[in-house]
Amino acid sequence: MKKMEMTYFEGQAAFFKDYQKVAKAEKIDQQQVIDAVMNDLNKPTPDDSLSYILPGSETKTGHSVRFPFRKELIATDNEATVSTQFFYEGSPYEYEVLEDEQL
Repeated sequence: MKKMEMTYFEGQAAFFKDYQKVAKAEKIDQQQVIDAVMNDLNKPTPDDSLSYILPGSETKTGHSVRFPFRKELIATDNEATVSTQFFYEGSPYEYEVLEDEQL
């Protein structure tokens, strides 16, 4: 696993540690994972609950794993700019996705 230079969200190192524990792949392309995570985090959500879901097909157990995130708007005093900062909240949880036939 090669190290990334840039930080895309707070808690990134903890996220990759948790991701490595559940991911089926032995070698992880961190940039590819970051791209997928950031893509999910930037999608609008009705209730502001942010998460990245690793599908069961990519986990060791075959169950999907949800990684929780939160978003904050950060204002910088020097320039009147506001930026969005994402935070990994830790403690991913695994859940079984029931397909329509199983309900």
